[in-house]
Amino acid sequence: MKIRRTIIMLLLVAMSGAGYASGFEFRLAHVAPIGSTHDIAAREFAGRVQHNSGGRIAVKIFANSSLGTLPELWGQLKNGAIDLFVQDVGAAFMVEPPPKRLTILHAPYLFESQEHFRRFCRSGLFREMMARAEKAGNLRYLGYLGDRAPRGFSTTKRRVSSPGEMTGLKLRVPPVTPFVEAYRAWGASPTPVFAKDIYTSVKTGMVEGIDQDLVSFNQAGYYEFQKYYTAIDYMRSGLGLWINADSWRLLPQALQAVLITSAQQTAVHINSITKRQINEAEAAIRQQGVELIRPEPGKWRKLALPVILRQEERLGEKGLYRKIEAIGLQ
Repeated sequence: MKIRRTIIMLLLVAMSGAGYASGFEFRLAHVAPIGSTHDIAAREFAGRVQHNSGGRIAVKIFANSSLGTLPELWGQLKNGAIDLFVQDVGAAFMVEPPPKRLTILHAPYLFESQEHFRRFCRSGLFREMMARAEKAGNLRYLGYLGDRAPRGFSTTKRRVSSPGEMTGLKLRVPPVTPFVEAYRAWGASPTPVFAKDIYTSVKTGMVEGIDQDLVSFNQAGYYEFQKYYTAIDYMRSGLGLWINADSWRLLPQALQAVLITSAQQTAVHINSITKRQINEAEAAIRQQGVELIRPEPGKWRKLALPVILRQEERLGEKGLYRKIEAIGLQ
């Protein structure tokens, strides 16, 4: 466990003798590039923790997969090599024991809107699902850290506005089953690639396109070699924050409250800038010569529904999709 306790000696000018206060330094990791939404959220959280704790907690950030890939970082969080982890909420399926119910969060068009996704993350069903990951992964979910832009995909040479134009397209997707199955349903040839290897996979010709949200596409500068972005907005998501369970237990209750409050404040900030980031990204990529395509979702949604139902079948939980759908109608 990598909590480095520091003893801060306070010189009391007006009194004889000296006292001390214990401090904590936490290692926070994420897989996204510096300047990405992950990174902005991590730095906002770190700053608020520093302020809200009166300097008793310092958070050191390791961005851009500098400490490992996504599965490796989940392992490091479990064994305490890192203390905090920022990642998409649904990615906690990687430490969830079978059946991995959280994988359904990656199913295409599961959520009608970002508010639907937020409601789900506040629901009893979500807390029940996350509790299994917490126990198996030796971690604690601290809360929602903010919205992400909906996902679409970009391409180098091929302009795509309907599933019929996807045939044979070699496209990078995260190494998660629902992503792979969705793009197969749309006619593409999906290739699982970790985030840190996206650039290399395109430049070497391994793939022709990238599954990515619009803001991340712009922040990473992929417009330099991708000339079309198809905004099918098929997946709604947001960032979550987790802490190693042993690190959590070492904290006094007052400092535990600081982490939770700081996460909530960070979410308010990130949510407030997400729409602006989307608008800025649209303008920026157009200026770079990228054509932004916004097709009607009907055909994409129809082809995607069997992916959700197959995921339900694998989980052995018929009706899970309808339960999540109902949360959006409340």
